Amino acid sequence: MFAITAPLKLLTLVTAKMGIHNIPAYHVLALTEVIMVYCFYSRLAFRKVYLQGVLLLAALNVGISLFLQPVSTFNSIGWTLDMLVLLTIGILYLFHLYNDESDQSPLEQRPVFMITTAWLLYAAGSLFTYLMGTSILSGKAEGFFHNAWLFQCVSNLFKNLLIAYALWRQR
Repeated sequence: MFAITAPLKLLTLVTAKMGIHNIPAYHVLALTEVIMVYCFYSRLAFRKVYLQGVLLLAALNVGISLFLQPVSTFNSIGWTLDMLVLLTIGILYLFHLYNDESDQSPLEQRPVFMITTAWLLYAAGSLFTYLMGTSILSGKAEGFFHNAWLFQCVSNLFKNLLIAYALWRQR
């Protein structure tokens, strides 16, 4: 997953620094991220990926990009719904972890618990920014709007650190 989303995020950073319009890449990134996280949790919880879920998420994101917020604008509706989906999936998987009687090990020793916590922190921190995305991007970069992306950046940093730690523990 990181092998696909990391280059997309780097591409958006480089193109932004070069002054190149990169908003369409965020439409692709939203679609890619939510489908990959859905596939990850679907495989963990059900031992298979339900194609209907993938198609529903793809149709939702493409529909928003085509009919509600064009590819030339930031897709705050798509990102907001994707963060709500990630929060829902993460909370449902935490419920599954808590009810799993086959594994009696403490939660903090389970890498999947740390990964889920990381995704929940990221989705919660990003949700606010994406809800306000249109206002943030269309307002002057001063005061509150200048610092609003810090919520998303900090939550993304914590997510990456927690996932890296969990993967290191899992080896």
